[in-house]
Amino acid sequence: MSTTRLLLLGVVRIFQPAYGYQLRRELLSWEVQHWANINPGSIYTGLRTLAKHGLLQELEEGAGHKPGRTSYKLTADGEKEYFALLRQALWTVEGFRPDRMQAALSFLWSLRRDEVVAALESRITQLEQRAKAQPFNERQILQDPGTPNHVLEMLRISDARDRGELEWTRAFRDRVLAGDYGFAGEPPDWTPDPNVAAHWRTLPDEGP
Repeated sequence: MSTTRLLLLGVVRIFQPAYGYQLRRELLSWEVQHWANINPGSIYTGLRTLAKHGLLQELEEGAGHKPGRTSYKLTADGEKEYFALLRQALWTVEGFRPDRMQAALSFLWSLRRDEVVAALESRITQLEQRAKAQPFNERQILQDPGTPNHVLEMLRISDARDRGELEWTRAFRDRVLAGDYGFAGEPPDWTPDPNVAAHWRTLPDEGP
């Protein structure tokens, strides 16, 4: 749920105030249904749930209270929750939940560069520690007569992912240190084409 919540709060924060249809279309352009396991049909429900919990404000509703015609913006509590979830995803390595870091990457620009560097260095340390522990975890499995030996491969595939992420994190940290990308308090490194932004805000015809 935290990945879904971060994505919903984050995309609202980028485009607020924005209609539910626009937010759904934007998230689907990120292909969240594949890497974050978000059911496209649940996006409206998620927005309404966040509003019910006081994290989003529903600004207006069209005729018939259609979820796609409701516009949203973050509340003060939603802003706090957004940064709490973003920092949790960035600072914490979770080997079996790569979707959380991938979601965080979508919103790193809302943090300052020095915090992003510090968090990446923390992730490097965590990943290095996980690599050090790997041989001992394997030895424990081999010495435990009640654990099937094929469980080793479950550890090894996780270790392979960790090592790949470690290599990427070191390189990404170096790019950030070298001045790549734009972060909070800095000039943006990218702005959308006005024509694209106008198209993005176009709502479909409601029909008869």
